[in-house]
Amino acid sequence: MSTLVTGLFVVQVLVGGYMFSYVLGAGQKSSNARATRIPDPVAVAHPLAAGVTVVSWLIHLASGERAFAWICVGLLLATAAGGLFMAFRTFTGGPTVDRPGRRQGVLDPGDPAEIRVAEKQIPTPVIVLHGATFLLLLVGTALVASGVLD
Repeated sequence: MSTLVTGLFVVQVLVGGYMFSYVLGAGQKSSNARATRIPDPVAVAHPLAAGVTVVSWLIHLASGERAFAWICVGLLLATAAGGLFMAFRTFTGGPTVDRPGRRQGVLDPGDPAEIRVAEKQIPTPVIVLHGATFLLLLVGTALVASGVLD
């Protein structure tokens, strides 16, 4: 089971990094997203907490101490709070922060790409995969921590 949980952590890190690249791209010249509704503290704290969670899991694997697996479960729950907040921000609201301002008149409404929201560009199946993998990861980590499955 520990191997499965480790594999789920790898999937989480890869998929999470992919989604994080969208948020990091907001406002960059190479992105057509000019804004994000995700506050900077959450956008930074979530991946940092995930990194600490992975480290606690690796310490559990190296030491065999169940306490680190339980710490990992707690950190997963804390990390989930940020993930749920970001998912809520992603799935609510429209694809833009506000309507684009008119530039020259009624027939030229302006460029809607100027205010497109980065997280709305993340494919929904990727977000669902990240959430579903998290649930499997949480259950697997809890089973390992409780000693039901090693």
